[in-house]
Amino acid sequence: MLENISEIWLQDNYITGEIPQNVGAMKNLENLKISGHRGLVGTLPPSLFELSNLEFLYLNGNSLIGSVSENIGQLTKLMDFRINDNSFNGTIPDAIQFCQELEILDFSHNDLSGTLPSGLFKLSTLQYFYLRANSFTGSISEDIGQLTKLNHLWVDENKFNGTIPNSIGLCQDLEKLHLQESGLHGTLPDGLYDLMNLQDLYLDRNDFSGTISERIGDMTGLLDLRLYENRFSG
Repeated sequence: MLENISEIWLQDNYITGEIPQNVGAMKNLENLKISGHRGLVGTLPPSLFELSNLEFLYLNGNSLIGSVSENIGQLTKLMDFRINDNSFNGTIPDAIQFCQELEILDFSHNDLSGTLPSGLFKLSTLQYFYLRANSFTGSISEDIGQLTKLNHLWVDENKFNGTIPNSIGLCQDLEKLHLQESGLHGTLPDGLYDLMNLQDLYLDRNDFSGTISERIGDMTGLLDLRLYENRFSG
């Protein structure tokens, strides 16, 4: 019977305990949404990554722990993956690159750390990318420019270093860019001013310096610009 189920929606109830170890028996499952249960604890069972037909996986707003397995790469049909607002730790597995259908990825508000793997920047279909409020380090790669379908990029409240990559200007569909309180420094790259569809630009509480280019006047769609607590001059 379980193998015939294609959708499970269990959001915002009072579920307690752990995700069953035999969840992988539901081979035809395409949509699994178990979110908003603070009583749902434990780690992700290995069999979860055997659900090769999964397209939507919502595990956000629970109390899950542990790391995201490299086996995430087996979920090649996954389009929308949300584990935000849990207590996951460890790093993002490079095998995420094999989830080539991903459009939405939300890892916000966890205890994730380490550098961003190169595989992340191979997700050419990604539109909504949220990593805010973790402890990621290292730099934001120039390869970010490969994510040309990005609409939202929220990587604020992390521990990055380095500068904004100039290749960000290749993400022409970007409407919301949130980089506040992320440990970044340096001057603003010319590519930033190529984002003509940008509506929100949050750069506050970093260590940016230099001047703001006159080209910012060309960003006519900009609605919300936040630059406070930096070292800009001019």
